[in-house]
Amino acid sequence: MPRKSTVQQISPEAREELDKMVRDGRATIDQIRDRLLELEGEEAPSRSAIGRYVKSAQEQMEKYRQAQEIARTWVGKLEEEPDGDVGRLLSEMLRTVAFSTMGQMGENEKEADPKDISYLARTIKDLASADKISADRELRIRQETASRAADKAVKVAKKGGLSSEAVQEIRKEILGVA
Repeated sequence: MPRKSTVQQISPEAREELDKMVRDGRATIDQIRDRLLELEGEEAPSRSAIGRYVKSAQEQMEKYRQAQEIARTWVGKLEEEPDGDVGRLLSEMLRTVAFSTMGQMGENEKEADPKDISYLARTIKDLASADKISADRELRIRQETASRAADKAVKVAKKGGLSSEAVQEIRKEILGVA
């Protein structure tokens, strides 16, 4: 296992200052190093360690920005058609993220936080509940559509002069009633 980065070994106050300077994006690596030298003295990380940390942080911020933009696009499409393919796709994506996160929890050297496990369990439960609600809604819509079709067929059959028994048999067939 590789050793911890020297950036991760600095004091929480220095780390907070470092993160603030990285987020602001205005400081150079040398300026960050000078500030950390003020806070940490000779225990401050090297210029190259700071450079690696800044690069990694910027990559993470870019991924986060892209994820926000993608989420905005998907939410827009979801609002247009909540029961469509996008809604089902988002549900599956969330489920995949939850299971992937649970898998990564076991790979880390530190133990998983019970709060995180509880949150993921609740997320999966909520996804299952949303899937059931969606399936129930779809079933109800299909039943209403079949009922309307059966009513229309009955009207047409009665106009055509079919017997009451034949009309009821048609209705049962359309509705799938035994």
